[in-house]
Amino acid sequence: MKYLIYIKNLIDGFINYCIFKYNNVQFQKFKINGVIKVQNKGSLIIGNNFGANSGVNANPIGGDSILRLIVFKENAVLKIGNNVGISNSSIICWKRIEIGNNVIIGGGCKIWDTNFHSLNSQIRTSGYDDDIKTDAIKIENNVFIGAGAIILKGVSIGEHSIIAAGSVVHKSIPPNVIAGGNPCLVIKSINN
Repeated sequence: MKYLIYIKNLIDGFINYCIFKYNNVQFQKFKINGVIKVQNKGSLIIGNNFGANSGVNANPIGGDSILRLIVFKENAVLKIGNNVGISNSSIICWKRIEIGNNVIIGGGCKIWDTNFHSLNSQIRTSGYDDDIKTDAIKIENNVFIGAGAIILKGVSIGEHSIIAAGSVVHKSIPPNVIAGGNPCLVIKSINN
């Protein structure tokens, strides 16, 4: 059985390598359990020692989802730092998303720098939805984002902060705090 797992990991590694190459991803050393989904129309940069889980068998947290790294627009930039770990999450970039070094993103998280649709119902239902708002996201070094959290456009999360599982982050979070809830609010300061 161990031999079959080893072979599967080799095959998955090769498939992920090919996915990165095909999508013009700049990457270094990585280890991914499962196979990820990548779409890169802009710039996708992944730092050294990237670790990820993608799929039902890769991590029970996050359910039946896979890891998706989507750079949707030509001038958009998704930059992931060194020693980052992500499980079964979706990161959708229309403008700019920066993830610092030593960041952990738990299972089933969603990080989106766009509304995807206009907030105006007449424009949204007109068939030509051109009033879509985007704003950059920055997640600084040593941040931990708990499972199922949603990080919305225009947010920055300060160094060493922890975002509780299931939180909806729609406003920036300072460094060195634990924050949680919907809407996400600072719960307490932490000492590092």
